[in-house]
Amino acid sequence: MKEQTKNETLLVLTDVINVLVSNTETESTYAVFEENVPPLGGPPPHRHPDEEIFYVLQGEFEFILNDLGNPFRALAGSVVHVPPNALHTFKNVGSSAGKMVVLLSPGNLLDYFRVIGTLIKKESEKPDLNLVPDFTKLDVSKALELAPVHQVEFVLPDVIKN
Repeated sequence: MKEQTKNETLLVLTDVINVLVSNTETESTYAVFEENVPPLGGPPPHRHPDEEIFYVLQGEFEFILNDLGNPFRALAGSVVHVPPNALHTFKNVGSSAGKMVVLLSPGNLLDYFRVIGTLIKKESEKPDLNLVPDFTKLDVSKALELAPVHQVEFVLPDVIKN
């Protein structure tokens, strides 16, 4: 195994990710991170080759797995398994920050987070995760542009053109 990553914390869209075990440490066999999610935070529906296992530590989450019309709740102590290439998403539906530990295998999705996210170097750079993010200021262009390179596919609603 390679040298352990020290204090790698990223702001990825609305979430703060603290890397616990980097894919670079495991020669891309797995990665583990803590994901801190503000109220209403979470990614758009998507799929990717990495398998994911979410363990909810705190908060109230709504997950979708394969069926966009059938969301389900996940509270503290819940485990949600997302197979490779399964359509999925989650949202913090609680009124305060939620927290999960996420296991990725083989961990390549972490490389995507590194290129679309912002490295947080000090505590003062972290957003207040107990507040609903200002989605009007969220720039998703980089995430959408770089998704295909990292085998991430977003499933977004069709936009009706006038």
